[in-house]
Amino acid sequence: MKFRILGAFMLFTSLVYSQTTGNDPVFNSIDNKINEFIEHWGIPGAAVAITKDGKLFYNKGFGYSDQAMTKKAKSGDLYRIASVSKTITSIAIMKLIEQGKLSLSDKVFGKNAILDQDYYLNAVSDERVYSITIQQLLEHTAGWDRNVPSDGYSHSDPILYPLHVASVLGVPNPVSDSSLIKFTLMHDLDHRPGTIYSYSNIGYLILGKVIEKISSKKYEDYVKEEIFRPLDIHDIRLGKNLLADKEEREVEYVNSSTTRSVYGNELNVPWQYGGFNLEAMNSHGGWIASASDLTKLLTAVDGSNTSPDILKKETIKLMTSPGNENIRYAKGWSVNKGNYYHTGNLMGSASFVCITKNGYTWAFLFNSRSTNSKEFWLAFDKLPWDCIKTISSIPEEKLFASDPIRSKQPIRGFTP
Repeated sequence: MKFRILGAFMLFTSLVYSQTTGNDPVFNSIDNKINEFIEHWGIPGAAVAITKDGKLFYNKGFGYSDQAMTKKAKSGDLYRIASVSKTITSIAIMKLIEQGKLSLSDKVFGKNAILDQDYYLNAVSDERVYSITIQQLLEHTAGWDRNVPSDGYSHSDPILYPLHVASVLGVPNPVSDSSLIKFTLMHDLDHRPGTIYSYSNIGYLILGKVIEKISSKKYEDYVKEEIFRPLDIHDIRLGKNLLADKEEREVEYVNSSTTRSVYGNELNVPWQYGGFNLEAMNSHGGWIASASDLTKLLTAVDGSNTSPDILKKETIKLMTSPGNENIRYAKGWSVNKGNYYHTGNLMGSASFVCITKNGYTWAFLFNSRSTNSKEFWLAFDKLPWDCIKTISSIPEEKLFASDPIRSKQPIRGFTP
């Protein structure tokens, strides 16, 4: 079955890792399908991890991890995951709800609401903003519609015109996440909150600020301490804008188009390195990850009994229940016939994660994407399903107890 793509401490003992699992000939057909896909679409490098019933049985790198295509990609390489980051933010919000610190019906903006800072409230131009709830942000029904033209642009997603935002607000470049939110609040809503689904990056930036306000921690610190640390996840972290600042083991991203630098220096730069401000995307699109650690996270929110979950079953059910305005989108997850998933799409990267109703999870990460957007994403949607269809058995001897290339360094921001 396929679906269409549009856009406390525990020992995690049942998920097992190796550098290159899946070397049994039974998996050759998966190798072939992935190699054929990246060759056809001109993708230099990829990392793919697949689990079944809480066990990682396939974890491989393909192609090349650098722009010069001289460095072989490895299974433990880190990739930008773009909007797959929204699933991480959703899990963090649901953890706060589970802890009784937040509810779906809580109002976000206004006096005595969560974000009651004058910085935001003084910018509000539309009184309807005061009725926006946590649930509406999670379900993309808060009232912003990025397809509506604004400020002379053909759309209204300020993520894609940061220089204009900085100019209007009179703030330094590159523009911050807080400035992007303030700029958005200066514009009227396009719809009454709770009535229309419209995918919103800004909505998830706001959720990041909610996490910070409720937890009294930085967004990244809360996620790492409350979600990643209990799961022994080390290879998911926030990324950086520039090639010179990339993380150790992070791949290089390949894309041929250029644009004006977000640093306001009048230079034309590659889109993937300074054309957008990844560091201001944090809670909606800023994470980088290894494929295997993404699957570890997925198995911790799959609601099954095969591995320990970071959320209670009832919380996972709530998180993956669609809203009234779009039966195909829940709270940070696309949903279809018992499967829940998300994709990520940025210049120079593409990602796809999924939890299936029959016990599989996967993470497919690429360091480029095709410019043939519609056909590429339809083919990408089909690829993982075609891969798992070829699996006749999963050899138990191919399940390893450790990943020799996974980072053993403390997570940044933690006190050892």
